[in-house]
Amino acid sequence: MSSSSTHLYRRLLAFLTPYKGRLSIAIVCMIILAACTAAMAWILKPVLDEALSGKNGDLIYIIPMLVIVLYLIKGAAYFGQAYTMGYIGQKVIFDLRNLLYKRLTAQSLDFFAHRKTGELLARLSYDVTLVQAAVSTAVTALMRDAISIVFLLAVIFIQDWLLALIAMLVFPVVIYPIARFGRKMRHATLDGQAAMGDLTSLLEETVGGIRVVKAFGMEDYERGRFRKLTGDFFNHQLKVFKVNALSFPIMELLAGFGIAGVLLYGGMRVASGETTPGTLVSFLAAVIMLYEPVKRLSRANNDIQQGLAASERIFELLDEPISVQDQEQARELPPFSNVIAFEKVGLQYPNTERPVLSNISFTVAAGEVVALVGRSGAGKTSLVNLVPRVMDTTAGRVMIDGIDVRDLTQASLRNQIALVTQDIILFNDTVRNNIAYGHEKIDQEKVEAVARAANAHEFIEKLPKGYETFIGERGVILSGGQRQRLSMARALLKDAPILILDEATSALDTESERLVQRAIDRLMQGRTVIVIAHRLSTIRHADRIVVLDQGHIVQMGRHDDLLAEGGLYAELYHLQFESHIQESALETEE
Repeated sequence: MSSSSTHLYRRLLAFLTPYKGRLSIAIVCMIILAACTAAMAWILKPVLDEALSGKNGDLIYIIPMLVIVLYLIKGAAYFGQAYTMGYIGQKVIFDLRNLLYKRLTAQSLDFFAHRKTGELLARLSYDVTLVQAAVSTAVTALMRDAISIVFLLAVIFIQDWLLALIAMLVFPVVIYPIARFGRKMRHATLDGQAAMGDLTSLLEETVGGIRVVKAFGMEDYERGRFRKLTGDFFNHQLKVFKVNALSFPIMELLAGFGIAGVLLYGGMRVASGETTPGTLVSFLAAVIMLYEPVKRLSRANNDIQQGLAASERIFELLDEPISVQDQEQARELPPFSNVIAFEKVGLQYPNTERPVLSNISFTVAAGEVVALVGRSGAGKTSLVNLVPRVMDTTAGRVMIDGIDVRDLTQASLRNQIALVTQDIILFNDTVRNNIAYGHEKIDQEKVEAVARAANAHEFIEKLPKGYETFIGERGVILSGGQRQRLSMARALLKDAPILILDEATSALDTESERLVQRAIDRLMQGRTVIVIAHRLSTIRHADRIVVLDQGHIVQMGRHDDLLAEGGLYAELYHLQFESHIQESALETEE
């Protein structure tokens, strides 16, 4: 094993540290198991040389009882080590999955910008399962079989050291195939893991976009893509099975050479009277038992190599730095009362050439409504993401009441911010739990009150189980307007002083937009609001409108002033106004 592999495996085995007590119990059981196995080979000599030859007739009755006792002890020891190591293996997987999930949920948005969801899911599920074999099954085999080898070596060297040396001649040859098969197994496993990641990503995309797939009649195309990826995974798995299948007969052949050498030389010594048949048979039994754990070590090495391949990908995620973290001396944000200030803010995503935002400066006073307007890709959403610190600026700073948001604890900062987005995030839970998200205990009357304020109570009451209705993944059983009103209710319940609205009324029909807009008006009352406006008609009464273009502020002012000024805002407004007139005319004709 190379130094990097050794370091990787040591890091993996460190997850066993919390379970040292149970591991000690398992090792004791393994020692007892190995001692019983060696004892079975040892008692063959007196059976053949004394009991069956008539020299000691009492042994005919004693030895069978001894065999039963040995097998009872052996069975109990095997159960003890198998169950204990199984428990430890599952606990390690439990710890690893929770650690991975904690790390993923701690990452900022820029971490997820260039990563496929399905590939991350594959690491949490498929890769972690492979690690289990390396830390439980393989560790068990290594310890149990190594102990068995030590006991059995003691038996054969005590019985006949010269025969023992002949039997050991094949051992150095065994090392080469174990190492070679291990390398092949690791490469095949890494390729298989990558294929599984692609497969999970495609599945996640297809299920998430099934309406589009069906609308464009692309079922066969997607099936073809899926079939290709499953074919790739199938081929990689075949390589894994090939390595496993080849290792067994090669190890058997090498063992055969050793046993043949013992039979030849031992038979000649028995024939010449130098040793007894009982000694030779007992020795042969010990040698045969000895080769079994050696062969299992080859399989254990294959499991370890698979686990190391998986752990590489897992530790890659665990070692990924978290770009947004609380500083050691981070402060709690006092209740917001004054101003949010953007001071020469710049933002550039990793591995990109151009910044998303450049030199952005403006303020939002407490109680003000400030709207962000611009073409798609102007940087509006990126800008509002800097306020709750789901990502950090790469230049300049965002200040709340004179404090840089990077000097605040994330929890205290986000506790004072409510967010409603165009991309509505709901969970596969009840209506009530979606509204009360973030609250461990909440009064039902309060939930219903905010639902009424968000114009959601009426449709919720008509659901099969009302507030206890499960809404499916992403709220699939609800319409777009209903989902949006639930997210409004969730924001109302949070009752935060700062509100961020990210194109909250886009992509809704007229009736839904009217209901959602009423909910927004209630939600905005008495709050400091930053709103990303898709429909410019909804922000006429904003205290200030900030117009962005390619990451820069190009205009700023009130609605009427910006229209009179001309420029990008007036252009966008007139384009939308003309589009609205055409839509109204079509609706009238219909």
